[in-house]
Amino acid sequence: MNDRARLISDPATPMIYTAYRSVDSRTAVTRGLAEYLSDSVFVNAEGGRQIRFKRIFDHWAEWEDGATFPSAIVYATSPGVYDASRFTPGVDHTERIADPDGRYVVALADFVIDLNLEIWCTDTHERMELVNACEVGLNPLDHMYGINLELPYYYGMRCIYELKSMQYIDSEEEAKRRHRRALMIVTAQLPVVRLKSLPLAKPRVDMVVIDPEIV
Repeated sequence: MNDRARLISDPATPMIYTAYRSVDSRTAVTRGLAEYLSDSVFVNAEGGRQIRFKRIFDHWAEWEDGATFPSAIVYATSPGVYDASRFTPGVDHTERIADPDGRYVVALADFVIDLNLEIWCTDTHERMELVNACEVGLNPLDHMYGINLELPYYYGMRCIYELKSMQYIDSEEEAKRRHRRALMIVTAQLPVVRLKSLPLAKPRVDMVVIDPEIV
C-alpha cells in the first residue's frame, strides 16, 4: 500500500478508514505536510521552469546530514490544542473499518496546531520563487482554502492544512552565510480518533400463537 500522504482533490471522494496507525496525531500532521511538499513539483511562471525542494524534513536534521539547498523543515514550537467543539459522544455506524473485529472509528476531538514551514535557500530570487510556489501549492483547489491530505499511517484520516502567515528571516549574519530563509505558518487540523468494538446485534423474533383461527 502507498504509505505517503495523498491530496484529496475531489470532495466527493469517499473516506476509507483503516486499522493501521504507526504514528501519533502530532507526528502525523508534520509528516503529512512534509511528504506533500516533497512530492510536489512547482512550475515557475518564468518560462515554465520547474522547481522543487531537494530535501524536506519533518524534524530537525541530524548533524551528519549535509546541507542541500533549497530545503525545508516542518516543525512546531507551540503546543497543539484538542478542540472538541464539533464532536458529540457516539459512534457513526457508517464509519466501520474493514477489519475482522468489525470495529468503528470514534472521533474524540480535533487536534489543531500551527506548524512552522521553514524554507532554506541560497539567494533571494530562489526564496521568492519557492514562497510563491508554496502559496500556490498549498491552495491548488477551487472549492476550498488550503489542502486536504489523507494520512494512511493514521487510520486513513484526513488533515486540513491552511496557510496562516509568512515572513522573511534576514540578518547580516544570515547574509554572510548565504542563507536566505522564509517562515510560513500553516495551521493543521486532524481528527483524533480511537477504534471501538461494538457487540454485534443478533435479532430474534419469538412468535406466540394465541388462536390458530385468528388471521
